[in-house]
Amino acid sequence: MAAMTTRVLSRWMALLGMVSGSAAAADVNLAKVDAAVGAYAWDGRTLSQVLPVAAIERIVLLKAVTSAPALLDLSNLRRMLQDAEHAPLRKADDDTGTFLQLGGHDTVWEAILLTRTGEVFGLVIRADDETEHMAGGHRACLTDETGRRGCFDIPPAPTG
Repeated sequence: MAAMTTRVLSRWMALLGMVSGSAAAADVNLAKVDAAVGAYAWDGRTLSQVLPVAAIERIVLLKAVTSAPALLDLSNLRRMLQDAEHAPLRKADDDTGTFLQLGGHDTVWEAILLTRTGEVFGLVIRADDETEHMAGGHRACLTDETGRRGCFDIPPAPTG
């Protein structure tokens, strides 16, 4: 398991370096976020106020537990973020302080989001099977490179 995690981490760190765009871009330490900053800092804000969906330049998909082709997974991630654009952010579902779950058993998608302005966010999405959340939708948690975290609901995809 440790060898697999090391391989996955090495692979996505290489991808992150390749897609960051500019050699002058600042380095980002995702391994050691400041736990003190990790407190809920986005009270009263919506997803679009913290991370404008139109500002996402690249999505580096690290995990997708679906039967969909890769391009469909990426398209679905963009659609889900767009659908949740005005969702209010709430306190994180857990206080582990990690950037991502890195293979957590209940995550469906895990991704790194890179914005045009150089910001880096971690995104973890779980299927929503809890009654206190939106049935049929998904729960997502967003983390920035300073350790700030917040979660939001993604409504179910329209049927038809």
